[in-house]
Amino acid sequence: MLTKNLQKTPLKFICEHCNYTCSKQSEFNKHLLTAKHEKRTMLTKNLQKISTAFQCSKCDKQYKSRMGLWQHKNKCDSKVEHKLHDNANILYNDTVTANTVMQLIKQNQEFKDLIIELSKKDTTTNNNTTNNNQKFNLNFFLNDTCKDAMNMSDFIENMNVQFEDIENIGRNGYVAGMTDMILSRIKTLDVTKRPMHCTDMKRETIYIKDNDVWEKDANNVKLHKMIGCIAHQNCSIIPAWRDKYPDSTNTETPKFEFCITMMRNVLGDAGEEQTRLDNKVIRNVTKHINVAKQPDTIEL
Repeated sequence: MLTKNLQKTPLKFICEHCNYTCSKQSEFNKHLLTAKHEKRTMLTKNLQKISTAFQCSKCDKQYKSRMGLWQHKNKCDSKVEHKLHDNANILYNDTVTANTVMQLIKQNQEFKDLIIELSKKDTTTNNNTTNNNQKFNLNFFLNDTCKDAMNMSDFIENMNVQFEDIENIGRNGYVAGMTDMILSRIKTLDVTKRPMHCTDMKRETIYIKDNDVWEKDANNVKLHKMIGCIAHQNCSIIPAWRDKYPDSTNTETPKFEFCITMMRNVLGDAGEEQTRLDNKVIRNVTKHINVAKQPDTIEL
């Protein structure tokens, strides 16, 4: 009875990978050759390999045994610490280097600013020193070197106008004749005895000594007065000249024509036109009384 029961119980072939069962060996063998079974079997093997592998959580390296993983971790921890330390050093060094560079740039800029500021101060100092030296030299020249110079009032009084002077004005005109008169007297005096000096040709800056004091002649007021006084002296000797040359009163003679021209030139003009003529005389005279900035190199 037992044998019969056993014979009635069918055999079962089970594939756990595919959850497949059958009662025949031939069918089970066919199942083993199917693509489904091979795929499931391969997947299971891979999962087993992964589950049984020992992987380092820090560097993802895998080892077959726990001992191998443990030995690796001891070395891996040291490497990680060294790497972190090296990275920290690199970061620190980069930070220090960046800070150092920024400080150097800042210091360099501050140094440049300092140099520029010092250059400005030096230029200002040099300019002030030069101006002061020039001013000192001019004051020294006028008040010390030329302390014995003639006063302008004395210069005018000692003009001692001659007939040749007014005749020259008659021949060459007011501007040329007056220029020659003034320069002829100036040039007879030593440089240090002259009553006037030009210190700036471009601006026609004239210093005149009068009442024993050197002063700048603003707007050439004193020079215009000097020219007016000399012109008056010229007019005052015309009667004496006519007395010397009686023919000048005869309208039929060349002397008369010259006398008329001479008197016209000596009188000059009036108003603004007279001022224009006097300014020309001043410019001509200024060219010959210019002084150098250094007293020892005066050129006239």
